[in-house]
Amino acid sequence: MATGTGKTITSLLAAAHARETFDGRLALVIAVPYQHLVEQWTEDVRDFGAEPVMAFESRKQWQEELQRNILEFDNELRDSFVVVTTHKTFASDAFQAELESINTAERMLIADEVHHLGAPHLRRSLPQSVPLRLGLSATPERWYDNEGTNVLMRYFGEGVVYTYSLQKAIERGHLCEYYYIPHIVELTPDEEEQYLSLSRKIARLAAGLDEDIGDAGLQDSPSLKQALFKRARILGTAERKLERLTELLGTEQKVTHTLVYCGDGSVEDEISGREKRHVDATVESLRRDLDIRARRFTARESQSERQELLSRFADGDIEALVAIRCLDEGVDVPSTKTAYILASSSNPRQFIQRRGRILRQAEDKPYAVIHDFIVAPPMRAFQDEQAEGFSAERSLIRKELERVELFADSARNHPDADVDGIPTDERTLQSLKEEYNLRQL
Repeated sequence: MATGTGKTITSLLAAAHARETFDGRLALVIAVPYQHLVEQWTEDVRDFGAEPVMAFESRKQWQEELQRNILEFDNELRDSFVVVTTHKTFASDAFQAELESINTAERMLIADEVHHLGAPHLRRSLPQSVPLRLGLSATPERWYDNEGTNVLMRYFGEGVVYTYSLQKAIERGHLCEYYYIPHIVELTPDEEEQYLSLSRKIARLAAGLDEDIGDAGLQDSPSLKQALFKRARILGTAERKLERLTELLGTEQKVTHTLVYCGDGSVEDEISGREKRHVDATVESLRRDLDIRARRFTARESQSERQELLSRFADGDIEALVAIRCLDEGVDVPSTKTAYILASSSNPRQFIQRRGRILRQAEDKPYAVIHDFIVAPPMRAFQDEQAEGFSAERSLIRKELERVELFADSARNHPDADVDGIPTDERTLQSLKEEYNLRQL
């Protein structure tokens, strides 16, 4: 189901139905990837009339309560119980032992963001003794991990049982409509030199390999991974992205409820000359140059700080939140009206999750606007199909253009959203397609 369309409530209704089929008895285990999702799910379970056990961090905080619930359930002193846990705790020996101690068949597992459980260290702990299994995800397939995907599909029942698309959700009013505006950004001369040097190195290291090397996690070669990572950093933190962002925000009459997704890297501070994280440089630029009340939203902020930031953002006290990845999964920001995606990984899961969060319904929000920044490689890069490195470069551009096509397809301004994009002086999306023989996109 598309992000923001009610996977939580749908699955809890399924669990309620399962409980009825078991004559009112059910031991329900809900496994989620992050601690803040334990708290979100707990609130939703309470709306169904149950008080769940919250199991994460030290087992001293949850094991005794869980054991008491299991003992009472097994001895029919209670009809049902619910435990909400993190994937990490779920996979622990202590939790697995408690799960196996349940001696009745009325058991169900709900796995939120189920794609995570396909990781090698987690899929080994998927309990065979639980008969009812429901996996939830907007993107169930694992990126470049067919084995992990196949394990999940087999464990949860050989395929997807229900799909609710983003287009259908928009048509039925469960998500808001959106405008999609792609922007082409060129590298600076210094960035071009670094980019070309790394691209040549990548081409040499990848010579003879048959696999797609567009993502840094695909190969076992440390040197190749490092080169791919460095090149991705250049693209993610390209200097002219921040210039374009400042220019776009400067034209807005009022900036409010705005999200900015930054690259996971560093840039040179234009005043001090020192290296600074891209997210921090962006926050400072918005404050200094545009007098926007902007705040950072990253893993460095505590859970309580993040909750306060989200509350102030919803109230309009904070006009812009600047994040890296913390808003990708499980954080509700329905008040977002405009988003600027300065950097995105090639993994579809990330940009699909981001789009879904941006499109959540909120009061006084008839539609959302998504600005997507696409970095054009240097004109003198590998445009000759016979040139060494052309294939890798083409793969990189193809992933960017596929994201553009996906976003544009459901946009309110389709089919015009991706015709040319917002061009640089020399290039458009169409010219990029022609340069790299990708006219079919």
